[in-house]
Amino acid sequence: MSFSSQNFSIGFNTAKEKLEIVSGAAPPHRSKPQKNPEKNIGSNHILILGEENFFKKSIMKIDHIFDTGSSKEDSYLIRDNLFAVFDGFNSLDGFNDRNGLTGGLIAATIAKDTFSGNEGTLKNLAMEATRKIREKMLDSKIDIKNKDSLWGTIFAAVRIKSNSFEWAQLADSLILVIFKDNSHKLLVEDFDHDGEVLTIWKQLAAQKKENIRKLIAEPLAKLRAKTNEMYGVLNGEESVESFLKTGEENLQNVKHILLFTDGLMIPKEDPLGKDDWKLFVDLFLQGGLENVKNFVRNLQKDDPKCWKYPRFKQYDDITALSLTF
Repeated sequence: MSFSSQNFSIGFNTAKEKLEIVSGAAPPHRSKPQKNPEKNIGSNHILILGEENFFKKSIMKIDHIFDTGSSKEDSYLIRDNLFAVFDGFNSLDGFNDRNGLTGGLIAATIAKDTFSGNEGTLKNLAMEATRKIREKMLDSKIDIKNKDSLWGTIFAAVRIKSNSFEWAQLADSLILVIFKDNSHKLLVEDFDHDGEVLTIWKQLAAQKKENIRKLIAEPLAKLRAKTNEMYGVLNGEESVESFLKTGEENLQNVKHILLFTDGLMIPKEDPLGKDDWKLFVDLFLQGGLENVKNFVRNLQKDDPKCWKYPRFKQYDDITALSLTF
């Protein structure tokens, strides 16, 4: 399923009025009736005007894509000045609750709901989310001492301030800043934790092996055992705190901020090779998030067995937000 925001615009009548949208699988909504509608500004955008204390910049466009793959465990949040994407993952034994929801979707939803409070630091919100995920697993009779049984989520979040933005992220949910001169900056560089396992995948793919996901069950279990030891995830463990990456960046000369789950990353033939962020940025500047998504999906379509571009599934969930100033 692919979902994008509807065309609408919002004009604030006072400096205290705020845009308040909580998003996930449902369309965004306005928190207050629109008394003085402004002209639509185009597909998949929201126009924000006149809220001096909320955004110093007078105009901000928000675009998003929510395109489910085989997992259906992503979520996203737009709440006041807080924006986030969440990439859930299930336990290796494939947990489903009585309603058929996977552990990954449950964890991503818990994190989204926690961040929607938009109070305290982003780091504190992340720690609150992981504790709530732990509580939910205990309620679900999950053996939390067995990492194979844990489910959780990673995330990337941005909170816009007057002249700067706070950010926080885990693992390969990423934040990319594009400046007015079209140069770019990835806020974290050391995000890849799948490279070694995907290298094994590449070796098996060269032999034209079928059902590679099953063949690498042991390396996958070893990788999962390293959560919050080698890389961080929100899975109920307090040790994630040391893996949370946070910071604050100046908004001067910033044109776009992109937040996205790893499903939007351009597939590569060498799992240990460098990502082509120049191509990524060029695709975005040419046609927005939708253009990047279409490029990625076309590569995946032509590689159904994941032999050319090693990855864990043909189509991963894609969730992304772009903030344009």
